[in-house]
Amino acid sequence: MPSYKLTYFPITALAEPIRFLFSYAGIEFVDERFDREDWPKLKPTMPFGKVPVIEVDGKKIDQSVAICRYLAKQGGLAGKNDWEALEIDSTVDTIHDLRQSK
Repeated sequence: MPSYKLTYFPITALAEPIRFLFSYAGIEFVDERFDREDWPKLKPTMPFGKVPVIEVDGKKIDQSVAICRYLAKQGGLAGKNDWEALEIDSTVDTIHDLRQSK
């Protein structure tokens, strides 16, 4: 089984759905939360200078929605067929649009 680490600020926000998916799927992970004053030195080590980031066996990747889709697949939550996967993706993207419209 791969090893996972999530890196994010000490708030919920974009990382919370990722934490929920790890928990729901029963996937163990390191939940690394860093202080805001440490961000300037961490930023250059993050893909595109963004967080949240997960590391899978030491490989880093960003983009919270993509991370959630990956974890949903790992946990068997990505739909039983292409149509269900499309419905899930549509719902996730609609929620993302609603969040951005505030």
